[in-house]
Amino acid sequence: MAYLYQRTIHLADTDAAGVVYFTQLLHICHEAYETCLTAVGLDWSSLLQAQQVVLPIVHGEIDFFQPIRWGDRLKISLQPSLEKPSQFQIRYQIFHAEPDPEQTKPLAIALTRHVAIEPKKQQRCELPEIVQRWLRNAPKAEDSKI
Repeated sequence: MAYLYQRTIHLADTDAAGVVYFTQLLHICHEAYETCLTAVGLDWSSLLQAQQVVLPIVHGEIDFFQPIRWGDRLKISLQPSLEKPSQFQIRYQIFHAEPDPEQTKPLAIALTRHVAIEPKKQQRCELPEIVQRWLRNAPKAEDSKI
């Protein structure tokens, strides 16, 4: 089963029509990623203070299939995968937390691609061991029950 994160859409996440703004949903996906890595033991503060590696997003995309509105309770499925020793991606599927039994398709899907950069040299480097372990142990898309 994929990693799961739940979140309610707040008024600040929406536009004037009460529909989630696209950059906010990418932000929420990033919250899910941070929470997931924290849960497996990544100490973000130490990682940033050590200044040995940073993990910027170099690509992001999102597709909406239905409006997501203020007050909606979401369930976000994360499926990370290694692409290169210095790069990984995360696929996100966004669903209603309590879906209508007829609703089997996601409300939206997103993807973020991350690279490991050594800040002083501004060059790619190998992903930190904890991230590699997270990726090795990550559920595979074909194993997902969502």
